Amino acid sequence: MALVVTQPDKPSGRNRRLASPPVKAVAQAQNIPVAQPPTLKDEDFRETIIGLDADVGVVFAYGKLIPQWLLDTPKHGIINVHPSLLPRWRGAAPIQRPIMEGDKVTGVTIMQMVMELDAGDILLQQRLSVEPDDTTGTLAQRLADIAAELVVETLDRIEDGTVERVSQDESGVTYARKITDEDAAIVWKRPAQSILDQVRGLNPKPGAHTIARDILLKVWRVSAAPEIENGEPGIIVHIDPNKGPFVATESTPLLLEEVQPANKKKMSGAEFVRGYRLRVGDRLG
Repeated sequence: MALVVTQPDKPSGRNRRLASPPVKAVAQAQNIPVAQPPTLKDEDFRETIIGLDADVGVVFAYGKLIPQWLLDTPKHGIINVHPSLLPRWRGAAPIQRPIMEGDKVTGVTIMQMVMELDAGDILLQQRLSVEPDDTTGTLAQRLADIAAELVVETLDRIEDGTVERVSQDESGVTYARKITDEDAAIVWKRPAQSILDQVRGLNPKPGAHTIARDILLKVWRVSAAPEIENGEPGIIVHIDPNKGPFVATESTPLLLEEVQPANKKKMSGAEFVRGYRLRVGDRLG
């Protein structure tokens, strides 16, 4: 490995001290040179890259547009790691969106990088089941483990000339839009499974949210409760002092298992009921 390129150090924490990207620390521990250009248009950086005479580049979550000159410089171009089964879920939120939309399968794609967003030829893919209890946090870790193995395999195939390039089927393209505050707001008139998927997909960040007792309430974990009689969506229809409040939806009630009121720590649904004196008939949202 000739060079690691990452973002510049940035102020972090309450003291606003400069903090390095994690990949920088790993590279330095392995005595790999690191570049942190303020912009990829920087001429000194361009000269450095050209001088490497690199065979191939690998990009993962760099966060900035890669210019054409950089894509063209390595002999075999630049490959990109994308945590979805392209052409499904191109874009900014490819781990969150499959969970939020109820997909049962996702995966990792290694593709040839081009200027168009996530549109390059597919070099290698591996499928992965989305488990019913997966959150974005748990799914991201499993995808990262697969991605590390696929990158090595792809580089080996490039080196020995056995890599196969497959054009993406444009008819199958979907886009994983950036997560917005609107995406995070729970609409209790939706089916329970849809809300459950929303909560899982937005955990660990930014968190799905609703309003309870005029305060913003983040909802971290819920479960369906078909044994509880449903009611008007958004209304607390049952309270179990040992479990928490059950909220009606379009289909079946949901138990709020873990929540976080604004400016408070995460707490169980039972703790929330006790601390905020919730009652059957209270409305959320």
